[in-house]
Amino acid sequence: MDERRQSIRRKSLLGARLVFNARSSTLSCTIRNYCEDGALLCFGERPFIPDQLEILLDNRSTIMPLQVMWRRGDKVGIAFPRGRFMNELKEDAAKTSAAGSALLAEQTFH
Repeated sequence: MDERRQSIRRKSLLGARLVFNARSSTLSCTIRNYCEDGALLCFGERPFIPDQLEILLDNRSTIMPLQVMWRRGDKVGIAFPRGRFMNELKEDAAKTSAAGSALLAEQTFH
């Protein structure tokens, strides 16, 4: 399979919410990986969402518009304006990674 991304993918387990229906509906998801142009979102079940919506990272107040590019079962590929969300994603991924490492170390030594 050919790689179509123009930038490097980063793995993550970040929580987020999709916002749609004139900001009256939300749906929780997990960002499993991301790159400069978009991300892979995972849901507990097949989501029913429009193609044009917004995303809000957990613990953030920034809402970013995005577009659904593809859907496969409980996974959705999204695109957002280039680079607009990268700083927030990187910061949250670093926090999540540090918290996970601390928890693992605590469990290992107890």
